[in-house]
Amino acid sequence: MNISAVRWNGWDAVRCSTDTCELIAGISAGPRILSLRYRGGDNLLYVDDKDFRVGDWRIYGGHRFTTAPENDASYFPDNAPCKVTISDAALKITAPQRPDGIRLSLIITAGEEGFDIEHVLAYHGAEVWEGALWAITCVPRSALLEAGRLAHSSLLAQDACIAEAVHFWPGTDPGNWEFTGGRVNIKAGDFRAKAGWYMEHPELSAIQPAGALSIKSPAAPPADVHVDNGCNVEVFVCADFTELETLSCKLSVQPGASARHYQQWRLSSSPAANH
Repeated sequence: MNISAVRWNGWDAVRCSTDTCELIAGISAGPRILSLRYRGGDNLLYVDDKDFRVGDWRIYGGHRFTTAPENDASYFPDNAPCKVTISDAALKITAPQRPDGIRLSLIITAGEEGFDIEHVLAYHGAEVWEGALWAITCVPRSALLEAGRLAHSSLLAQDACIAEAVHFWPGTDPGNWEFTGGRVNIKAGDFRAKAGWYMEHPELSAIQPAGALSIKSPAAPPADVHVDNGCNVEVFVCADFTELETLSCKLSVQPGASARHYQQWRLSSSPAANH
């Protein structure tokens, strides 16, 4: 993997590239992964051009790392410059430590036709921290979604019972969601909605003309040790973008210790017949 410093859309950033894939991680704030391209195609990630924010927190777009269950700490402003460390063909980007003792890092290495992303929470607070690590990737709303093993997990044995195993957040109309053969079809429209479910082998894919991104996480512990209604895979949609989310199980992190959540990002050509 080649690693180099770049400027990208006004950001100080770091470019990671292989023969087929390019990833750009912003370090002016974050850490955020801002761009992901396959074989020189267009960016597969959503980039916010509307300056969406909640207080001092800004969405920016791309990929971010935070904590669950969702609360004020999930939206701690990550607007400060990050520290960069390069060693053994790995890029590590670390945000400043927060007042609660949490310090978040992304470690990026090359994988076969993609990248491996390690999310690290280092904790230096006074009491034991409890929660989950939450990895969120924004893609354009137009992307076609798939959940690779959705129909094969122990909870979702067949398409007919998938909807019963899905948790819908308040305000979400289940009638706008269809789960068939591992595909997640969400009706077009200017609405906000969120759904989540449990997968033994978490996997979500976003298919666009410029390429297909598959996000996988390692085999998961049982649903009853997850903090978000038993979900370890979640999808949020709004008018402009879709968020593909994976979560760790509930963790207890002692002062001075750390916790990690892994994702494998694999890129491929867009299957034209399915788009």
